[in-house]
Amino acid sequence: MSYQVIARKWRPQKFSDLVGQEHVTETLGNAIKNDRVAHAYIFSGARGVGKTTAARILAKALNCVHGPTATPCGECDSCREIAAGTSLDVIEIDAASNRGIDQIRELREMVRYAPASSRSKVVILDEAHMLTGEASNALLKTLEEPPDRVIFVMATTQPEDLVDTIRSRSQHFHFRALTFGEITARLEEIAQKENLKIDAGALAVISRMAEGSMRDALSLLEQARAYCGEVITDAAVRELLGVVPDDALATLVSAIAEGSADRALGLIHTFQKEGRNLQHFCREAIRHMRNLLIAKVCGADSDLIAATADQRPALAKAASLFSEEDLTRFFQILLQTDDDLRRKPDPRVHLEMGLLRLINAARLAPLEELLTEIKSGTGGVGGGPVPVRRAASASATSAGTGGTSAVQTSSAIPVKTLMNVPPPVTYKDDENRPGIAAASNGAAMNDSAVTGARDLSMPTGAAFGNSNASTFDSAAATKSEPFAPRPNGAFSFQEREAEKVLSSENGGTAATPNQHTENDLQYEGITAEQVAQIKAAVQQQQKFLGELLEHATIWELAGVELKLYFPAGKKSFAEMLEGRDSLEKLRGISSNVLGRALRVCAKLAASTSPEAATRAGSEQQELRAKFERDPMVRSILQRFGGKISEVRRAQGE
Repeated sequence: MSYQVIARKWRPQKFSDLVGQEHVTETLGNAIKNDRVAHAYIFSGARGVGKTTAARILAKALNCVHGPTATPCGECDSCREIAAGTSLDVIEIDAASNRGIDQIRELREMVRYAPASSRSKVVILDEAHMLTGEASNALLKTLEEPPDRVIFVMATTQPEDLVDTIRSRSQHFHFRALTFGEITARLEEIAQKENLKIDAGALAVISRMAEGSMRDALSLLEQARAYCGEVITDAAVRELLGVVPDDALATLVSAIAEGSADRALGLIHTFQKEGRNLQHFCREAIRHMRNLLIAKVCGADSDLIAATADQRPALAKAASLFSEEDLTRFFQILLQTDDDLRRKPDPRVHLEMGLLRLINAARLAPLEELLTEIKSGTGGVGGGPVPVRRAASASATSAGTGGTSAVQTSSAIPVKTLMNVPPPVTYKDDENRPGIAAASNGAAMNDSAVTGARDLSMPTGAAFGNSNASTFDSAAATKSEPFAPRPNGAFSFQEREAEKVLSSENGGTAATPNQHTENDLQYEGITAEQVAQIKAAVQQQQKFLGELLEHATIWELAGVELKLYFPAGKKSFAEMLEGRDSLEKLRGISSNVLGRALRVCAKLAASTSPEAATRAGSEQQELRAKFERDPMVRSILQRFGGKISEVRRAQGE
């Protein structure tokens, strides 16, 4: 007899041999004992979990000479013929290649005849979801009222693709994927019967690579046997299947714990030289990170961990280096990296970026801890310095924090605050943050003092708190030297904020430095000279467009967007300017004059009186100033590196 591979040689011959499908085997066994076998079954599940095998065992159980019985003998002629695939009364059809209506018509004619030598005729449709819609409809009547002693079994990996009319006429059994322990135990049993000596680590690698499929596991065992002979070692299996060694995963975890980007990137360089598949490494890292997370949550002895007994102590030790939040964050980063490796070119770059995110993620503090610190007052609101995100101008920050600023704890203010706060990137401690120097060194603080920081919504050196609070040296220097507009007419954020502070100290409310009115035209973020240049250039190229610009009353430059506001009575001019050609012409001229790419849009100005607009602006600045001095808001801005974008009163106030 020709050689049989392990997967076929050790194919289950009884219901008790099926691994991990007790819910199916017990139900079918009871149905056979009680003579309640249905006329149609659907066996669904992942590949290699026993669907077709269970259908054959059911056919043997119904046609065994000692049956019908849940435990066929496997020795009678009927059992041997069914096992060999030569029985005339057990018809196996590959629905993927016989999926048309003509094949179903032939099947209908075939099942009309009585069984040749067996008790029942069993029709096994493998990959039944591949049947066409017409073929499925042609099978309905036969499936609902089959001839006597005819049983249909449809095996499929995609039961949702079967038409509802077929599913409603059949009993549906779902075969689940096997666990790591079930596959390992079965492989060990077969290895003993085959007189194979296999390491526990090799069994673990094969079981993990099988991903719940027993047939895949047996095929990998057959491959390992052909490669290694009768002695199968862990290292040989890893080399054969391209699986990274355990010490590489341990090195990765150690590099994350120590914050060593050099060691993490060195792993990728080594794998690249060895010709290993980088996506395999990423997936192994995902599995390893899952084991660490389960070891952290459920303990190292949990059955959920896909590892051998000798690997569990190392997993427990590695899991103790991180919190549950850290491991969850690592897991999500690796999943995203694996998706990038599958969908995008240059896998090495994406894997390197993923490992760098892992290194930096280890320094992050959980959001819950930060909120708890802020609520309890330990986050810098009244006790101790506030950890700040370090900006590129750390030297300027340290130079501008030469004084202290007292803060009064303010009561709740019934005002909504809208802030542009990026995702939380707060570090557990100042010492571990790379390339950053603490901004609070050398600042003398009292019981309620807060260290100045460059990343706040208020500039370094701007005073905050009550009216008796002392100011920084930088604010004093600003008093004597007013800010001058930049060549492009813009002002820096620090210059605008410092101007507001100086105005509030003088008892008045000043307009924004780059906002001014001239000849009944209002300019914000742009100078009158620049507007004049734009108008002159437009007049030279298109006089009609230049005439439209003369009706705009407000010119506002915000970032890369130039907004022109027209009065409500001149809506038609704004609509004419909104034409595609007009905007494109104006955009090109404005970009040339200001020296950068811009977007241009025309809007209608709000129809409010100048007095009302002035009062609204004054009130808005007062509200903003209150929140800029509020210690809770300052602490949140420091923690998350945010800036206040808008402040408005809550509804009903």
